[in-house]
Amino acid sequence: MSEGQNRTGTLTWNADTGRLTVAVEEEKGRRRRVRLPHDLADELRDCEPAQLDGMRVEFLWHKSNIRDLRPYGALPAPPPPKKVAKRQFINPYTFLPATSRNTADPHLGDRTPTGHDRLRPGHWTGTLRVRLTTVTPLLLLDPSRVEPVPGTNDHFSHPVLLRSGTVHLPATSVKGMLRAAYEAVTNSRMGVFTGHRDRLGHRMPASASQKMVPARISDDGTHVILLPGDTPPGSGAKPARGPLHAAWLPRYLTQAVSYPDGTAPSHGDEVTALVERVEHYTGGGSHTFDFWQVRTITRSGTPLPQLPPSSCPQPETARHKPTGETKTIRGWVCVTNQNINNKHDERVFFADREAPRPHPLSPELADQWRQVIADYRAAHRHTDIHERRNEQGDKAAPYDYLGPKIGGTAWSPHQYDDSYLELGANALCYVWVENGTRIKGLYPVQIARDLFAADPEQLLHPTLRPAPARDILSPADRVFGWVAPAGPGAHRGQLRIGPVTAEGEVTPEDFGNPGLPLPILGRPNPQQGRFYLGTHEKDGPAELQEGLERARWYTPGQTLRGRKAYWHHRGLPDTYWNDPLKDNTQKPDPTGRFQEYRRPDKDGKPQRDNQNRSIRGWIPPGSAFTFTINVTNLTDTELGALLWLLRLPEGHHHRLGYGKPFGFGSVRLELAGPDATDLRDGARWTETYRDLDPAADTVPTGQDETLERAVRAFEDAVAQTGTGEHLTAFREVAQGNEEAAVHYPRVYDEDHHDAGTPVPPDREGKSYAWFVSNEQEEDRKIRPGRGLSLPLWNSPLLPLHPDKKNDRGRATQRPPYRKGTRR
Repeated sequence: MSEGQNRTGTLTWNADTGRLTVAVEEEKGRRRRVRLPHDLADELRDCEPAQLDGMRVEFLWHKSNIRDLRPYGALPAPPPPKKVAKRQFINPYTFLPATSRNTADPHLGDRTPTGHDRLRPGHWTGTLRVRLTTVTPLLLLDPSRVEPVPGTNDHFSHPVLLRSGTVHLPATSVKGMLRAAYEAVTNSRMGVFTGHRDRLGHRMPASASQKMVPARISDDGTHVILLPGDTPPGSGAKPARGPLHAAWLPRYLTQAVSYPDGTAPSHGDEVTALVERVEHYTGGGSHTFDFWQVRTITRSGTPLPQLPPSSCPQPETARHKPTGETKTIRGWVCVTNQNINNKHDERVFFADREAPRPHPLSPELADQWRQVIADYRAAHRHTDIHERRNEQGDKAAPYDYLGPKIGGTAWSPHQYDDSYLELGANALCYVWVENGTRIKGLYPVQIARDLFAADPEQLLHPTLRPAPARDILSPADRVFGWVAPAGPGAHRGQLRIGPVTAEGEVTPEDFGNPGLPLPILGRPNPQQGRFYLGTHEKDGPAELQEGLERARWYTPGQTLRGRKAYWHHRGLPDTYWNDPLKDNTQKPDPTGRFQEYRRPDKDGKPQRDNQNRSIRGWIPPGSAFTFTINVTNLTDTELGALLWLLRLPEGHHHRLGYGKPFGFGSVRLELAGPDATDLRDGARWTETYRDLDPAADTVPTGQDETLERAVRAFEDAVAQTGTGEHLTAFREVAQGNEEAAVHYPRVYDEDHHDAGTPVPPDREGKSYAWFVSNEQEEDRKIRPGRGLSLPLWNSPLLPLHPDKKNDRGRATQRPPYRKGTRR
């Protein structure tokens, strides 16, 4: 008998021997012993053995053993849930291939849309009726009825979107979902790709500070005047080469140096100061650099006060050793606030010797400054800067220092002061000077964000950028509509989604108020080049080289990874969405997954603040809606691509609504029954309209053949382009991968999580910690096992990283993929 196959037979109970046997029909009545109750299915385990005598049954024969013995005709027991990898995960999003296009292709290339002026022969017009069924809970949030949660830091609770008391699924949401999918499978132009002409920024390495020189913009705003102290630009910071360029002005952790009237110097003040040369040592006693420290200070034009006794720590116990060498300087105060933990000084910019020749403030440098400031501001939400609260719950100013944690330190002025948006006269800045003379850029702080060499739009192939004119629209533009990215021009599109109505009664789950606290939802972060960039390959972009240094991201020759798509969360157990209001986030389910869709409690209470939101309900799985798709003048290929999306194989899903990274919004689309279509060629519609007999207006026969022919036309058109991998990728992501749990990156504590223990969500939601660990260096290079890029869709597993503070140099397990591998 073959292994792992279904068999049938009849049970016999022998009370004398106490044995239950089954006469196997496929073995000509040969009897096999049944072990009680081990071999029985759940529905038979409570039966007395005598009750089973003579019962016809089915069972699974597996490795010479009976499994799942059940009444004949009963469904077999579902397989046990597959356990996921404990130290690997799948990022919630991936990228579908987007390759350069042949714009002259007769089917999938660019052209003027067919239009709506008449019904054209050889083109399809009519109606498709579609059923949408939710597979995981669907989040439809009503922004008009959102309510703040009392006693929280600007936290809001969102109800389910209703219209006239019933669940409302907007047709625009369905159309947006379909459009994104249609763009992907037809490899069309990006429908929306705006705001990507500015270069993105990244944090400089600490070593870049040696190239930074303080500077001031001239009184007329036309030149950059370097203020290098008494150390020539480009000399570095070694003791033999002179002190650091700027003098240190004690401000925070040590006794502050103030004006004679006790007020603190302000940013931009012109001052006179007495400074003392100080030697800086490492904890091991090595002399690393010298700097000038302000001992007394006054506004320019007023006398200096008397030198007070030295306030520097004793050299035997400190890293700062005063030398007794003093001098008077004239300069400008630069204040950037207590923007890092343990910061103790601000700076005074000065030029002790004759200042270097002023450099013209070129339009290129002024634009570079604007892009740097814009990149800083784009990296943070308005609430992160302007809506912070102190321990007493009072609103804090951006310049307030609230503590050492991320978000608690003071913000630098360029993050909130709009005077920094333009580099005006008398402004203070830092200048990156190369070779002692050439200015590379201007920056608001010494270790700043630098701009990459290329902006995102440069790395997107021109044939994938939004269409600039109506006569070069890609398939998705023609079918779903188009608006010119700049200037006049628009096309209505050849498709319209009718009203979406509930099929039967759709009753949302009600969580009450304030509801279920969702986790912190990650924002798009294209600055994270390892996840958004790739290298060119024939079948589409591949991931970046492992360990590629940050400064080489967004450079010519690289490409954007493709179209963002969210994984279906495959393999979730049936109980995954049960009891959502209870915090089960730290307890793994039988598959090793955690409750990723709820924010973990802290100190026994739900976490509700301005970083997350709560929901008062969701649309439960199994809810059904129907809607119509009205199409006009579609070609076979254009119609076929739409039908391809409406007829995905079983187990494949579209993604809709809010919270897709947490598993919400997996839905199935299908044609709603045998009478769901009325598609006619333009010539057939002409005949119908010419005949005034109502009996002539009947749905043509052969609708199924029409659908099949259109789908084949689309698949043939894709095959002729040689870029069919994007269809395979779309199906793969729509089906999901059950090898690992889907969640945002996180780290683990090696002292508390051994290799056999699943790693739960972090209560603080610190997904950034994984990226910090991923950039960890060793000997000024990305260490082995780090510098990982987002893997390709066909091998999506990534390793969890150990928490940086507990990382003892052990090699991190590499993910099971090779660069460039494809199925």
